[in-house]
Amino acid sequence: MSGYVNSDGGGWTELRVHGVAGTPPEDMLGHPHVVRVAGDADAGFYRRWWEAEPVAADTAEQRLEAYSWGGLTAGSGQRALWLLLTPFLLVNVAFWAQPPAGDGRGRRTARRVGDTAQRLFALTLTLALVASVALVSMDFAGWQCGRPAHACAEKVSWLEFLSWSWLDLPGRRLAVTAAAPLAVVALLWWLAQKTWRGLEATDVPSTVPEDRHRTPLEDRRMWNGGAPVRRLRAVHVAAGFALVGVLLLAPFLEFGGPVVGVLMVVTLGLLAWCVVLTCLARMTERSRPDGEDHDVGRRDGYTVLPWLALGLAALAAVVVAQPAIGAARPGDARPALPGLAPTVHALTGAQVALLLAVIVVLPVRRAPRRSASADPDAGAAAHPDAGPGRAADADSAPAWGGLVTAGLMLTGASLGTTFGAGLAVSVAHVLGRPAPAALGPDTYVVPMPYFWAAALTVPVAAGSLLLAGLGQWLIRRDTARTLRDRVVPAYPAAGICAALAAPDAPGHAATLRRARRIAAEWSGATVSDVVERLAGALVALLAVLVAAGVLGYLADPEWVYTHARWAVNIGDALVGGLVAGLLYVGRQAYGHLRFRRTVGVLWDVGTFWPRATHPLAPPCYAERAVPDLIRRIHHLGHACAGRVLLSCHSQGTVIGAAVVMQLTYAESARVALLTHGAPLRRIYGRFFPGYFGTMALRRTGALLVGPPLDTSDGARARWPWRNLYRPSDPIGGWVLRDRPAVEISPAEWAADPRAGDNGDVDRCVIDPVFARAAGDSAYPPTRGHSAYPDEPAYGASVDIVRELRVATPRDR
Repeated sequence: MSGYVNSDGGGWTELRVHGVAGTPPEDMLGHPHVVRVAGDADAGFYRRWWEAEPVAADTAEQRLEAYSWGGLTAGSGQRALWLLLTPFLLVNVAFWAQPPAGDGRGRRTARRVGDTAQRLFALTLTLALVASVALVSMDFAGWQCGRPAHACAEKVSWLEFLSWSWLDLPGRRLAVTAAAPLAVVALLWWLAQKTWRGLEATDVPSTVPEDRHRTPLEDRRMWNGGAPVRRLRAVHVAAGFALVGVLLLAPFLEFGGPVVGVLMVVTLGLLAWCVVLTCLARMTERSRPDGEDHDVGRRDGYTVLPWLALGLAALAAVVVAQPAIGAARPGDARPALPGLAPTVHALTGAQVALLLAVIVVLPVRRAPRRSASADPDAGAAAHPDAGPGRAADADSAPAWGGLVTAGLMLTGASLGTTFGAGLAVSVAHVLGRPAPAALGPDTYVVPMPYFWAAALTVPVAAGSLLLAGLGQWLIRRDTARTLRDRVVPAYPAAGICAALAAPDAPGHAATLRRARRIAAEWSGATVSDVVERLAGALVALLAVLVAAGVLGYLADPEWVYTHARWAVNIGDALVGGLVAGLLYVGRQAYGHLRFRRTVGVLWDVGTFWPRATHPLAPPCYAERAVPDLIRRIHHLGHACAGRVLLSCHSQGTVIGAAVVMQLTYAESARVALLTHGAPLRRIYGRFFPGYFGTMALRRTGALLVGPPLDTSDGARARWPWRNLYRPSDPIGGWVLRDRPAVEISPAEWAADPRAGDNGDVDRCVIDPVFARAAGDSAYPPTRGHSAYPDEPAYGASVDIVRELRVATPRDR
């Protein structure tokens, strides 16, 4: 390929990392032609391609480079199916949302108990999925459709195979219909293993451990999850296969003879062993980066476990298909598949008990809160910040009162149970009529917890609509206050005060319209903060409803079917609409940028975290992105003796902060950091305080300067880090201190390119420009969360962090 691509590594490399929208490298670099210089199509490094070297802006002294990781989370429309695994995703994210763990024997014990409870909780979700699929395939099609009063093959075309003469035995029908849950488990196994090979199996570069006080993200074992995820995946898959084997054998246990009894004991033993492994194995311990115990390719007992369970399930299918065993069934005395309803009840009860255990231990494991100045590595005492606005230390309270972990677990379990209920009740309606018992010739027995879950969907949906309306009202209510308290001071030269005092004066009407429009946009940018509060309220409502449902079920299990059957039917329709909506939104998210940005914010937050508790959840892209950037920075900084300006946007700022905390002192000595549109404090600091709390964000800046680590306010002036944010940005925000937004005129920019820089990390950039440009009839657009590199403050911040980096050399 003719042309010129700069291949130097010396001097400065501005390495840009995009956010959730999956920005193409051409847009990131502002150039129509790019070439990949490292990585692959899923996650690669790109540089600009020029027609000839004399016209190239990339030189031996400085160049642009882009890291595009969008292929790790985006792709074909089939990726929309990942949304159906949202319950697994939520339970996995819940593990990382725990508050910082404290020292002391009692707190360590509470932490181990809580971690074990969460791993068991995740296992119950996998088994609940298998049970719900087994209900519609093995129970409805394989067992209940064989009752004399049913004629499923005549009613439903896709059940015509049940009329085959070979399937006249109940055991054979069960053996054939057991293929559905086995196939679901096998599909999840294949998907998890495929994504594991491409993400978790990527090693973090090895390094000699450094003697420093660590926050969790400073430990490179954080992203070496290949071995624990492999082991945990084997346990979940084996448990799923074993449960199918148990359900196959349960109907014939009484009269199947010793063969069935022995096989049941062995299968139950394997299922129990999976539970024991989940409790005892430290599967959330990450592997050392030196490779000593990073057994990604190791073949051990965990490798055999799923195949052993699959073999037992297949053997159970063969045994029950034999006429001497599979033909015996006492008519309609057992209208539902024996063993299935007790399994559903046991899993539901276990989830309630485990959730309560986590709620109990969360306050016990929590570390006492301390100020940033209490950091043992702080080299100087903290000094009061003279700037206006809020400081992160005063605004670092965790979201939802510190109960994010319990809230996400409850939401994940409720969503999973609701999906199962919708599937069961919908299929029962297709075949006949759902009922808690065989009440007639056309009824299909559905476990009672599913009726309660479907009925509770109605008040949850109603509460969601009310809270959505409340959110809209809150945003609109704040518009007037935003105009008075924020917009008027931000545009001192616009004459808004005079327009408010004399609105009928010539020209003042247009000024007021423009000011109110900006106030509405700034007020609308608080949507993420409003959503956080309303989501907490919705989780609280869900907790109340679940508690009421559990108590009501214990008092009268059939009450909801007897007195609120209408709610069950409406809930069934709502669940069907929810599943269809998830598939539609997921498909649109990967095909249209607008949907991608909306859905991607929450989705990329969830898939940023390693699969610590649920190995079948959607994959973690950071297990690939963080090692990629560490290697690239090491190459440019040491092999090429250059410096790297890490410029990160949106979700890329989270990746960038994690990378900085992973670097050695020698590597970070050649790195400067520029973040823009950062959700670091606004989302991650509040929902994941153990990893992105105030102390961790302060240490991110201090690590760029080096030991002794000084995290005090007075030290921030030396950190080679700037964070740009806008009042119109609904996602990004300040990191360490909120700053006022003040419009700077073009003349001021021309006189001083660094106008507005306050010598601190955070810098608020005005958006939009208030007045029309000369000769333009339209007002300047509001950029919100996009196009930060187009800001004049961006170029000035690039120069500032470069100078700060050079002024604090720390090559070791």
